[in-house]
Amino acid sequence: MITSSGNLYSQKKNICNKWDILDSMITNLQIEEDEAFDLMKEYNTEVRSYFRQHKGVNVSRNDWVFPLKNYTSVHYRDYGNDYKVAGYDYFQGSNTKGHPAHDLMIPDKNKDLLDDSTLKPVDVVSMSSGVVVATDTTWKAGSLLRGGKYVKIFDVTNNGLFYYSHLSEVIVRPGDIVVSGDKIGEVGRTGRKANLKEGKTHLHISFLKFNEDGYPFPEDIIKDLRNSEIREN
Repeated sequence: MITSSGNLYSQKKNICNKWDILDSMITNLQIEEDEAFDLMKEYNTEVRSYFRQHKGVNVSRNDWVFPLKNYTSVHYRDYGNDYKVAGYDYFQGSNTKGHPAHDLMIPDKNKDLLDDSTLKPVDVVSMSSGVVVATDTTWKAGSLLRGGKYVKIFDVTNNGLFYYSHLSEVIVRPGDIVVSGDKIGEVGRTGRKANLKEGKTHLHISFLKFNEDGYPFPEDIIKDLRNSEIREN
């Protein structure tokens, strides 16, 4: 269950809002890489403490859940072969290259952001437990930023950062503590290319693992996605 109230929220501002600001600066190329990396390492330690102090629930990688709910079908862009890590650098923000992620497409021929069969939005849920450390809820058509509305969750248990983007709605905010299966938003088409006429309604999801130095490197989670999908169906 998402935790967000009272004294807990006042403490969010001390670290998670700092991470959120840092994330925006990285995305918009407003900070040097070395400075951004040093701050992220510092914030990483503080968020870990925050998660434990507020009784965050550990969820092992084997128990990750599929990131979509209330959908009738889903297909993977390029059959799951869309993961491209070459040229990617987290600290290059919106200018980075590559596609170290997977795009999960829902049936939406008329692009009204609703599942064609249920005529309802498709929920995006957190695969893992963790702390929401960054969001964007302000994206508007015409923005050059690629990800549109997004959520980033620090999976403390598995030492990595989840990125969920192109959302139509974001319902969490920095500092929220989530467990696997908690709704964080709805599938959409926000983002520089996703919002174009040829753009598809989908979830873009990636996972970056922090190495021993605290640097976030992409890690392919296609097996985790397929295994969690099979378990839930």
